[in-house]
Amino acid sequence: MNSRARAWLVDIVVGGIAGGLTGAIAAVNFVIFIGIDDGYEASIAEVFRQNTMAGVVTVAILGFSPVCGVVAARRLRRKRERRETL
Repeated sequence: MNSRARAWLVDIVVGGIAGGLTGAIAAVNFVIFIGIDDGYEASIAEVFRQNTMAGVVTVAILGFSPVCGVVAARRLRRKRERRETL
């Protein structure tokens, strides 16, 4: 595996995990803010049962945040590589 592929793999893993953790925290805070009865203890099914739109937004946060983490990791790497070449 060459260094470029290794860099992509690291960015996907680290960015995905960091984004996923951030998204999980954001989703829990969103559920609490919306006023779902069980708050942080509510499952996604319960969120959908009580408020379908809140369930859709919660799933979108959980699904989109790892992608944002990977994008952020790639941008940071490109910025770092550009700085090294100057």
